[in-house]
Amino acid sequence: MNHDEPWVVSDPSYDADQLNPKLKFAYWEGHRDFAYDLLHFVRPARLVELGSQYGCSLFTFCQAVRDFKLNTEINAVDMWSGDIGAEMSGEEVYALVQKTAATYYPEVNLHLFQMRFDQALPDFADESIDILHIDGGHTFEDVERDFTTWLPKLKENGIVLFHDVYSPIDQGSCDHWEKTKKEYDCYFEFTHSCGLGVLFPKGRYWYDKLEAAGFFKYYKDLYFYRSKYKYTQARFDELKGLYEERYQAIERQSKMIDERDARIAADEKLVAEKDAAIASQTKLIEERDATIASQTKLIDERDERIAADEKLVAEKDAAIANQSKIIDERDARIAADEKLVAEKDAAIASQTKLIEERDITIASQTKLIDERDARIAADEKLVAEKDAAIASQAKMIDERDARIAADEKLVAEKDAAIEAQAKLIDERDHSLNEAHKIAEERLGIVQQQGNMILTLQQQNAEYEAIIKRHWMSRLEFRKRYGEEK
Repeated sequence: MNHDEPWVVSDPSYDADQLNPKLKFAYWEGHRDFAYDLLHFVRPARLVELGSQYGCSLFTFCQAVRDFKLNTEINAVDMWSGDIGAEMSGEEVYALVQKTAATYYPEVNLHLFQMRFDQALPDFADESIDILHIDGGHTFEDVERDFTTWLPKLKENGIVLFHDVYSPIDQGSCDHWEKTKKEYDCYFEFTHSCGLGVLFPKGRYWYDKLEAAGFFKYYKDLYFYRSKYKYTQARFDELKGLYEERYQAIERQSKMIDERDARIAADEKLVAEKDAAIASQTKLIEERDATIASQTKLIDERDERIAADEKLVAEKDAAIANQSKIIDERDARIAADEKLVAEKDAAIASQTKLIEERDITIASQTKLIDERDARIAADEKLVAEKDAAIASQAKMIDERDARIAADEKLVAEKDAAIEAQAKLIDERDHSLNEAHKIAEERLGIVQQQGNMILTLQQQNAEYEAIIKRHWMSRLEFRKRYGEEK
């Protein structure tokens, strides 16, 4: 390059910001445009940086080398161990630096040395570095050690950059710069962005070229206001992006709130519908409870009625047992009469042969027959009384049959009501089923009682047949003996 040409002020953009937007707000950010133009003006063969961290200065150098197609070797030395309280660990920062270099500056001759500064010294020959950038430890001792140990590596007319020479937090580096610039008469400085000292410790060649190029006429104000403008613009863009993000977030939240309000309204409507349904169900349950209470009362009444029927059946059973006893006695008497008739038949058979001789005996037999007729009349009277009793019992049985039929009808009606209620009251199925079961059992009892009554009727019919046969026997006896007489 012909160094008689003027200083060129560029307006670059830095690709590394795309991966790490925080570089736009780093402490070194205000010096990027100057460093970019400095590399364009000097075109160094080798640049070494002591302390890179996130790479704000490093990728500024890389951007200039790439944009101006410089044949410059860039070397960065850093432990990348991470700062106390930083969001990212040292390894994460180192990985981000490697990724940025590989993504945007693969053609740049860049070397990363993850080690202490003194460990990297043997890798560089004396008087081999054109530009040395010192931005490591910021105590006075740290800066002094880095400057004195690396100064032999600097070429004749080489340039040294010191960062944090006007730092509000790192007084040691500020004190070191105040001391150093008193020892050298060829330097200049920037006070913004924590300050940047530019020293020419091995010759003023480049200092004079800068002065000849007109650099010192406007450099301080130009790069100061450019840095302030870009920083403000970056902050504005960041805030604008945050505003847009927040606006979109508010829009999303508003939409979510509207959706939630609609959902709440729907939920409230659903709750109201459910409350109405619950109230309806409560009313239905109350109505069913009243129905069940009524059914329970009706079942209790039916139980009482069945108990009364059971008592009546027991009384009837007792009456039947008494009648059976009477019938047994009557059967025994009839058997005795039949035996007597048989004996008489035998006697009559013998008397037929001796009828003439036994007229007197016949007279006595006639008397005996009269007595027996009286006895038969008494039996007939007893049978008539028994018939009246049986008729009374038949009437009682008919009345009980009618009552049982009415009970069966009532049970059927109650069963139908229970079945209909069972369809309406799902919750009371068990109770109604039990009640239905009880009703069926009691209906079975009634049916058993009906069977017993039917059995009694059959027995009465048998008794009537027996009495009829006995009566016929008496008629035949009277007819036979009456004819003989």
